[in-house]
Amino acid sequence: MKETPQFSPSLSVSDADLPNELNFSPTLTALCLMICLCGFALIQWSVSSSEVMSESVTASRDLERLASRMLGFESRFSELSTVEQSIFRLWRKDGDTQEQLREWYAELPHERRNPLDELYAGILNGEAELRTDLLESIEVWKSGISPAPKLSQILDWVYLNGSNVDSGYDMFQAQLAEEVPANWFYFQLAGRLASQSGNQVLQENLQQQFQLLTDQHLWKWRAFIIFEIALAGVGLMCLVYLLIMWFKQREVQNVGTFNQRISPWLFHEGFAVLVRGGALSIVLIALVSVVPDGENILENYGSLFLYLPTVGLAIMLLGRPPSQSLLQVFGCKDLFQRFKSSFPILLGVIALGLMGDWFIMFGGEVFEASVHWTEWFLPQVVWGSQAELLKMAIEVVVLAPIFEEIIFRGLVFLTLRTKFSFPISMIGSAAVFALAHGYGPIAFLTVFWSGLLWAWIYERTGSVFPGICAHAINNGLVLFFLVAIFR
Repeated sequence: MKETPQFSPSLSVSDADLPNELNFSPTLTALCLMICLCGFALIQWSVSSSEVMSESVTASRDLERLASRMLGFESRFSELSTVEQSIFRLWRKDGDTQEQLREWYAELPHERRNPLDELYAGILNGEAELRTDLLESIEVWKSGISPAPKLSQILDWVYLNGSNVDSGYDMFQAQLAEEVPANWFYFQLAGRLASQSGNQVLQENLQQQFQLLTDQHLWKWRAFIIFEIALAGVGLMCLVYLLIMWFKQREVQNVGTFNQRISPWLFHEGFAVLVRGGALSIVLIALVSVVPDGENILENYGSLFLYLPTVGLAIMLLGRPPSQSLLQVFGCKDLFQRFKSSFPILLGVIALGLMGDWFIMFGGEVFEASVHWTEWFLPQVVWGSQAELLKMAIEVVVLAPIFEEIIFRGLVFLTLRTKFSFPISMIGSAAVFALAHGYGPIAFLTVFWSGLLWAWIYERTGSVFPGICAHAINNGLVLFFLVAIFR
């Protein structure tokens, strides 16, 4: 086995090799730091805000798609194999999905609710036998605009038995077919209505249509799970192989220790560039957001405003000595050879990332905490055109991994590494990485775990390239899941 690539000694520079230190204004650095801290605080405030969906104009449509696909899959649970049922139970307990969806529908801003949102929330209350909540909703709808009064009568018939079903059965089946899209909610309500009226033929027909609707999503879920498990299995075998070789090498020589690399820049220089780049990004985004059509500009080119200021400042100010480019500093020379030699450890890190995410998600379910759907559901991926999907794929799978690894591992981690030990630098850079994403507690932990792994592989291989590959695969799996299940 070839030894895991280490940082080249030629890249380690002593203080005597460095040109004169860069002089940064402490006042400007402090001001930029304050702007960055305010940006982080704003992100965390927006995450903790109770009006989590108030800014999304498509929240109603997005939640309907999410709920319908999740419930449609769960309704086929009894048809899964024993192994598949065991995998599913690791993620969900019986009734958890509907309970979570009731909470999410309750979060929808009242001014953006429509009769179908109320109907879906009512069906969820009816399925959970929450009669009091359902009665309250029905009383509100009776005085609402069409079609709310008629839909409320159907809920009354199906879940509360408040009227004679036979008197208006045909009319209300037609009303459902006309007003409600062909999703889980429609088939659930129409099926119950047909059952109560004794219409066996319609029941069977609805069941067949529902199976056809959900079959493709069920098979895509199976393919996704098989691929993830296979990827984790191969990665685990690579980790076992690397561990065996590490012990064998330790018997003859002291290898496998972490690198003690000296950065081409000093701590205060890297820190000053980082806070200036972050502050510049925040200011640019704020300025663009207030200009005409600013929201569309940020939607299409926001990643450039987010990443380029920091990377550009680093190229101009930290690429020293002149004979040493940042590509060399970040280990991006001879990429094919680096990829070939670091391939086993890359697969191992991917496996650790997947298993860590599973463990965190499972732990969240145990403690009744979960990732909010707005943190991972990307409307552009689900509803966008093919061109928009391609654009999003390039941004999420290519640009984000490259720029984020350069910034958070190549700059943040390496700057911390000039002053602190490896564990402190790894934890610090992973914390900044997770905070910058602005997620809730469970998603924060998954991003933090990824940040730890990608800092470790950077320290171990001397290159951001393996981390970029692992980051791209991680984002690609999320994108594939959204396209396969919800598009």
